[in-house]
Amino acid sequence: MTSAPITQTDIAQRAANETLSLREKVGYGLGDAGGTVITCLIMNFLTFFYTDVFGLTPALVGTLFIALRVFDAISDPIMGVIADRTQSRWGRFRPWQMWVAVPIGLIGVLTFTVPDVSMNMKIAWAFGTYLLLSVSYTAINVPYCALINTMTTRHSEVIACQSWRFVLCGVAGFLVSVGLPWMVSTLGEGNTAHGYQMGVSILCAAAVIMFLCCFFWVRERVPLDAMGKFTLREHFAGLRKNDQLLLMLLMSFLLINVFNIRGGGYMYFITYVLKGSTAYTSLFFTMVTFASILGSVLVSPLSKRIDTVKLYYSTNLILAALAVMMWFLPTGPAWQTLWLAVILGNGIILGFTLPLHFALMAFADDYGEWKNGVRSSGMNFAFNLFCIKLAWASSAGIISLVFIFVAYQPGAGNQTAASLHGITAMETLLPALFHLLLAFTIRACKLNNPMMSRISTDLRVRHVHS
Repeated sequence: MTSAPITQTDIAQRAANETLSLREKVGYGLGDAGGTVITCLIMNFLTFFYTDVFGLTPALVGTLFIALRVFDAISDPIMGVIADRTQSRWGRFRPWQMWVAVPIGLIGVLTFTVPDVSMNMKIAWAFGTYLLLSVSYTAINVPYCALINTMTTRHSEVIACQSWRFVLCGVAGFLVSVGLPWMVSTLGEGNTAHGYQMGVSILCAAAVIMFLCCFFWVRERVPLDAMGKFTLREHFAGLRKNDQLLLMLLMSFLLINVFNIRGGGYMYFITYVLKGSTAYTSLFFTMVTFASILGSVLVSPLSKRIDTVKLYYSTNLILAALAVMMWFLPTGPAWQTLWLAVILGNGIILGFTLPLHFALMAFADDYGEWKNGVRSSGMNFAFNLFCIKLAWASSAGIISLVFIFVAYQPGAGNQTAASLHGITAMETLLPALFHLLLAFTIRACKLNNPMMSRISTDLRVRHVHS
């Protein structure tokens, strides 16, 4: 039987059907806002919690983060396969937001709980809870990242979703970064460990609600039925041939190192270099979060005027220059206001990076189907998450190495000139290096606006024909 020819009307109708409502964009954003609660706890507080509250040495913390990445090398690709082959009445990727929401919330609380046991048992507790947190984050984040490609193939809608996503992630980051120090002080009533447990409990409950909103408010409409028809070998072959995806995986590793090194050093920088109070800590994180939100808002209209790849490249060059400049700024209590202004300005531009990066990541997924005829969204985003987790490990390892090199000891009275310089370098010179590497890597990216316009049109023709 001969199929009817594809007309421009058919293609236009397909494109119209992939236009997303405001509620759906918000729902999509809330899915990663819940994930941001988890990652912000890990990036901004877990290292400090382990060394200064839980009682682990910096070397042991670095070993913990690095050792568990070996497990991720297996678990992340497996989750990608499971996600690609999921069949349910709610769709392929969307139901995981419901299935994993409560477990990851409970595990998050346990991770920030200090058990009253021996040190050996505490070490086992730390390894066990962080392992479970990592696995549950994989189970909810891999399907989430792949979800955008079942919602729409429209270039503009993908960028709009990513903008909403990181605006809401900024709000979630604010709840964690500003709210947790206040809750530790208020709810702990002098008991820091209890304060962390109670504060994290409230934040994880909010994360569960966000995950569930994502499940109920979005829907999958782009047919990806061919995904499960390919063998595992064909999926891996498609991934290896997707040169732009491999490039994006490297870029994910570099970008997340920037956020984790800087975020992991914030509490040390605020506490020991700037000598900030609890109120100043909340104000500092407010600036970080507000800048991130503002950057995510501004990047969407900018991306309509400037090619996505060119904008991402320029952004990283500017951020590298700003980070080097920050190394030469004065520090100490007298300069706290200056640093708030600097963090705000730098953070706005830094806020461009995540929406641009994950938009390009979605484009690389489309590029793979367009080039190879194999759609492996779950597998692709699983490897992306693995690279992100490698960045978690490498950044924790870098922080640990810096602390070992400068002979860091907890407590304001134990800080030396070397330790203060080491902490400052984590906020300035090290991010500058990664921004430069990222800018250099972006030069090989082919996913510019003309290329993506061509790919989107070709894929709509294929989907209408299927």
